[in-house]
Amino acid sequence: MMTWLTIFLLSSFAIGRQTYADEIVKVNTQRVLINKGQHSVVTVVVEIKDGYHIQANKTDNEFIIPTTLEIDSDKIDIQKQVFPSTKKFKLEGTDEYLEVYDGRFEIRLFINSKKETQRGIHELSGKLKYQPCDSMRCLFPRTIKFSIDVEVR
Repeated sequence: MMTWLTIFLLSSFAIGRQTYADEIVKVNTQRVLINKGQHSVVTVVVEIKDGYHIQANKTDNEFIIPTTLEIDSDKIDIQKQVFPSTKKFKLEGTDEYLEVYDGRFEIRLFINSKKETQRGIHELSGKLKYQPCDSMRCLFPRTIKFSIDVEVR
């Protein structure tokens, strides 16, 4: 028999996590707690289907579509976005190495709650824009829309 504590913990975990996906990329977010007027870090987890990669956030090649993250909110300031280190990848039939992400990685957002922000749950609207590729070809660029719940205390 489940205890009330077990039920509470299971339901709290399920409520706090959100997943957004297409057939190649998933974006996972969790509710973030922040004190009014303070700083916090939001982690956006990106998972890429085996056999695929997406382009790096910064690229030297003007023909490569970089991975970008857009966050909209008038209640929370995004101070900085930190993308992880990339991996080198060479498309078959080329001599050029690309900087890419594959597997699972995290993008960290450093946020600040404005002093005038009301206490409560605020939704940050986000868009992950990326170009998925496999070892032979790149597909058209795509966008996954997602949200992050930020609870201001």
